Amino acid sequence: MELAKNLLSCEASSLLLTDLKSGDLIFNTVTGDKQKIIQGERIPKGKGIAGEVALSGKSVIVNDVRKDKRFFEEIDKKSNFVTRNVICVPMLIQDDLVGVLEIVNTIQKDHFDDSDMLKADLIAEHAAIAIDSRRLQDEMSRRMDELSALYEVSQTISFSNIYDENIFFNILKTLSRFIGAEKSSIFILDNTTQKLQLKASYGLSATINQDNCLITNNSVSTLVFKSKDPMIVTDINEELPPNVLTHKKGYKTKSFISVPVIHKTKAIGVLNMADKKNKSIFDSFDLRVLSTVGNLISDTYFNIENQKYQIDRKRLEREIDIAAEIQRKILPSIPSNYGKHQLAAFNHPAKVVGGDFYDFVKFDENKYGVIVADVSGKGIPAAMFMGTARNIVRAETRIHTAPSMLLKESNELIYNDSEHGMYVTLFYALIDSHNKIITYGSAGHNNQILLKKTGEHIKLNSKGKPLGIFSQMKYEEKIALYEEGDILLLFTDGVSECLGGIDLDIELGERRLIETAVKFLDKTPSELVSHLKITFENSEMDDKYRDDFTIFVIKF
Repeated sequence: MELAKNLLSCEASSLLLTDLKSGDLIFNTVTGDKQKIIQGERIPKGKGIAGEVALSGKSVIVNDVRKDKRFFEEIDKKSNFVTRNVICVPMLIQDDLVGVLEIVNTIQKDHFDDSDMLKADLIAEHAAIAIDSRRLQDEMSRRMDELSALYEVSQTISFSNIYDENIFFNILKTLSRFIGAEKSSIFILDNTTQKLQLKASYGLSATINQDNCLITNNSVSTLVFKSKDPMIVTDINEELPPNVLTHKKGYKTKSFISVPVIHKTKAIGVLNMADKKNKSIFDSFDLRVLSTVGNLISDTYFNIENQKYQIDRKRLEREIDIAAEIQRKILPSIPSNYGKHQLAAFNHPAKVVGGDFYDFVKFDENKYGVIVADVSGKGIPAAMFMGTARNIVRAETRIHTAPSMLLKESNELIYNDSEHGMYVTLFYALIDSHNKIITYGSAGHNNQILLKKTGEHIKLNSKGKPLGIFSQMKYEEKIALYEEGDILLLFTDGVSECLGGIDLDIELGERRLIETAVKFLDKTPSELVSHLKITFENSEMDDKYRDDFTIFVIKF
């Protein structure tokens, strides 16, 4: 501009650059006495001689601006400058407008001529190339800065493990250094409280750091979170609605930036920055970097959460496998023969662990007890309650052999230990091989079957509530006589449900169990149990409907 002023012998020269958002022309560089006043002033889009030149892309000479209706007087009024004549030349790069060059008021002559226009055109052409080159250079420099920032943040993430509590602090520290911001924070939505919780902060006071929930419903962060639109504020006092709260205490500048942290189109948090070290405002470069880093933060957060979930899931699977092994060892090893009786049993939980159990208790060479039980529910809760119930019942068999007393005393102890409404159905049979008598009692258990060698069957059941529901309960005691060749089928409802088809028809399942057992009257209990095991394993029943499967077979 100094060159243009001297070369064309004029009072002043100006470079007006185009505001890409509004289309206004802004006095970027001004020479002459009014430099400080005019620099930064705007000419609205299309206004004045310069505005028309910007729209038309054609140079003009106006040697008497007072006679030209296009003349924009506001700049003269503000600066007390008197414009007489002017040359306005567009600065173009491949038809794209960079700005407008103005040459104002000739000194050695009273008008501008074609020679002056030629000189102005040449200067404008070189100025446009220089400005465009500088803009490209600045953009490349900023892109390099952006890539460097993203590389540094990526490296910070790569060298952190999932249990590093400082990973998000380190991200903020790296990012703040590149952006040149003194304060930054990350808030993530807590799915339990549905509030934005402070995940990490950099440069904030210890008091703020200790407050894990700074976000209110009418805060800037909440506004950005809900709208999913980033916000750049140059003046916090002028640009925000009055009902929007900000944390002004301890901040040095009026400018800040806030961007949403997005995961698969859903906002999960907010990234904030304030107080640029050089006191400048945040701009589009900062927005681009923070938006990209916001995506990295989102990916990092979910990767960490997913890895923790996978580790916790594997740990739980290991613990469940151990629990299943312990549960398998809890179930007693049944003797294949006891006197002249043949025995076999099979248990398979619906899940890895279950609530069914069976037991065998020897009293003397002629008497032994057999238990089949089903804890309410499935999975881990049932398995844990099963262990308690089994231990109680087994302990009571050392004191009481008669079913009525055994069930009565067991019920009291289980009732005292029962939580969350859990209970146990149980069938207990005391077998006297010398007198061929079965003395039995039931605590709300399903029918059991005494299959006669003739193929007929007797359903065994007696009155009594499941263990653990009510206190002070009484239990009925019954007897059944057996003969050599008869089979006693003790089972849980998971067996009859499995044999009952897709409708889980228990009555149909009972009939099929009896029909199957009749075919095995001349075979061993082990062969019958093996057949039922295969039937269970080949069942097409949906796993979510499958119950624990337990059967205990005795052939007299």
